[in-house]
Amino acid sequence: MDEIVYVIGGAGKRSSLKFYKNIVEKASLKIACDSGIKIYREINVVPDILIGDFDSASPEDLEWAKKNGCEILTYPAEKEEIDTELALIVLRERKEKDVIISGVLGDRIDQEVASLYLLVEYIDLNPCILEEDVKIGVVSGFKEEDAFVGETWSILRIGDKVEGLTLEGFKYELKNKDLNNFRSLGISNEAISNKVRIFLKKGTILFVRWINKKW
Repeated sequence: MDEIVYVIGGAGKRSSLKFYKNIVEKASLKIACDSGIKIYREINVVPDILIGDFDSASPEDLEWAKKNGCEILTYPAEKEEIDTELALIVLRERKEKDVIISGVLGDRIDQEVASLYLLVEYIDLNPCILEEDVKIGVVSGFKEEDAFVGETWSILRIGDKVEGLTLEGFKYELKNKDLNNFRSLGISNEAISNKVRIFLKKGTILFVRWINKKW
């Protein structure tokens, strides 16, 4: 894994602490969003930045962050952005790249959908959502991704019309396909290679990779 930025949101643990610690140890910049500080405290790694309105972080976790010298950026509860977006704004201002986000897949589907939109809005940061069982990212142009043979992938239009979509390394390949609507074409494809490739001439797609898992 090359140099990365790691953001942990406040939706709680989906993966093991070992998984989070493994990524944290490789990150050049570590950010916690509100109650995402709890995961950092549980793995005993102090993030560089703690950001949010702190409506969900516990007083004990906040005190731990302060005591250990974490930079804390506080925002009002009534604002236009969710805490994850606040972190992405800071990262864009700092011209960071290769942002991995965890802790945003929780119990609120509206928050989850907003997090997917943020992958598109901040595509210049090369962001993805990553947990032990799933990776979610966006492609505009070309991307090659690692895969396990047999695992499930879904590839969906997100935003304007997609033109010239080509999929390689999948059971159901596409060649120069236009996506003119928001139908479910692209759900539950299957990787047949350890590398998959996604090309498109225009537009943006969202991919969901179920890591080493077949549905």
